[in-house]
Amino acid sequence: MQGITCIGLGKTYRGGIEAVSPLDLNFSSGRTTALIGPSGCGKSTLLRLIAGLEEPSVGDVRVLGQSPAEQRRRAGISVAFQDPSLLPWLTMQSNISLARKLARKPPDPARVARLIGLVGLGGFEKVRPAALSGGMRQRAAMARALASDPQVLLLDEPFGAVDELTRRQLARDLSPLWKSQGTTTLLVTHSVDEAIMLSDRIVVFSPRPARVVADLEVPYAAELGDGPEFRSLKDKVLTVLSASAAMAK
Repeated sequence: MQGITCIGLGKTYRGGIEAVSPLDLNFSSGRTTALIGPSGCGKSTLLRLIAGLEEPSVGDVRVLGQSPAEQRRRAGISVAFQDPSLLPWLTMQSNISLARKLARKPPDPARVARLIGLVGLGGFEKVRPAALSGGMRQRAAMARALASDPQVLLLDEPFGAVDELTRRQLARDLSPLWKSQGTTTLLVTHSVDEAIMLSDRIVVFSPRPARVVADLEVPYAAELGDGPEFRSLKDKVLTVLSASAAMAK
């Protein structure tokens, strides 16, 4: 099955602000790719272009052989951005369950309950978003994104509002869910450790406008979070980021 293909894909906003320089990128089906780079470099814009939430200025993107709009119509894409955007009048459990209804999939209370447990929100099922902390709302949004069994999962700093211990726990518990289902996943993160632990591949971008400055495979052993493979890859990513930032000055 085809993955995600970006052909000369770029975005320039009014006033001539170029967020993403035309990119040619392929993301293989069933793999997890981390997108990492300086703040404001265009990573989130690229994710929004792939999701079909923004129109490209140039180029084209195909998601599993179709346009983003076609994939969204058939509920093939699920997105979790930094802003959880939970519906305030629904309980946390109902917000997560709604994802399946919108995807025109049958209710699955067992899956919803399992996801609630995995994100550490057991006991808060009937609580509305206003009564949850920012980190709890973000965890609920992560569970919502996974509830519909998407073919493509787009994650923008999904663990950004939680503490480091919870961040590692969520990464350990949730990533097997999308990997075991063969979900094509793109993860925007500022954490090099998180990128290595969660992904099969890391694409490093330059400062804005986003250009690819490194494309690195993640050795299986590196996912363990220790050992020479992990340290070597982390040093390589940090070196590329530092060199890219220096060139931009």
